[in-house]
Amino acid sequence: MTHPIGNAPTSWGIEQDVEPVHDASLFLDQVAEAGYQGTELGPYGYLPTEPTVLRAELDRRGLRLTAGYVMDSFHDPGRTEALVKKAERVCRLLNDVDAARLVLIGGLAPERAATAGRSAVAARLTDSQFETSLRTIGAIGEIASAHDIVPGIHHHAGTHVEFRDEVDRFLEALAPTPVGLVVDTGHCAYAGMDPAELIRAYARRVTCVHLKDLDSRIRERALGQGLSFWEAYSAGIFCVLGRGTVDFVAVRESLASTGYAGWLTVEQDADPRGASDPLTDARRSLAYLRTIGLAS
Repeated sequence: MTHPIGNAPTSWGIEQDVEPVHDASLFLDQVAEAGYQGTELGPYGYLPTEPTVLRAELDRRGLRLTAGYVMDSFHDPGRTEALVKKAERVCRLLNDVDAARLVLIGGLAPERAATAGRSAVAARLTDSQFETSLRTIGAIGEIASAHDIVPGIHHHAGTHVEFRDEVDRFLEALAPTPVGLVVDTGHCAYAGMDPAELIRAYARRVTCVHLKDLDSRIRERALGQGLSFWEAYSAGIFCVLGRGTVDFVAVRESLASTGYAGWLTVEQDADPRGASDPLTDARRSLAYLRTIGLAS
């Protein structure tokens, strides 16, 4: 079963609070040139935020917008109001260009980025911080639903939703809400989770899937030497699909068995200062997905 395949600005090193190294027009040109059918929004303001302009830029390249995101410290009560306002802006834009998914990512907290991949030494949220996170995520989920957008929480190395116990805790608490789960294969591997099993476990809650691969040698070094998330990121821990440790055939089988029929988004999380070429890498990842029957 093949799926519509998108990519994302992060594969070109476009990250929140980081000066872009590729302008938006070049990024969109290369996504289309590499053969993808869509893109995520990336940091709000990187792609055009005027709906008619954004739609025109996408249409002339034959692309669709697949999702947007809100990424910040959900557990910080001082950030709640700003995050709700940001979610409103993002959801309004997504709705205006017919994108249907919102990705919710906890911010890369310094204390958690320092222990990425190492569950035994990672500080967990206090009960108060957890409750604040739930209130903030719940409020954003309601905004998304009001705009006909499906929200999902994204587990991510270096955040407070990284390991399986944290994923389970949040999804159990969020069960009465419209907030589901964004499965990221590379962040699963970083945290020692099996993405194929996670997809099966939360089949009814999976809102979208990010395809990312992980260099196991760099992960071993990161865990053994206590590298932070950003150090591992800069070392190239996320690699071209098919060259790392993720079993994408097993992921394919889980997607098929659970009936998932939505977008798959390739994300390489590439350091813009690194030596990789994003266009070449994007082509190679899509070619790999074609060899295993996930892309047409």
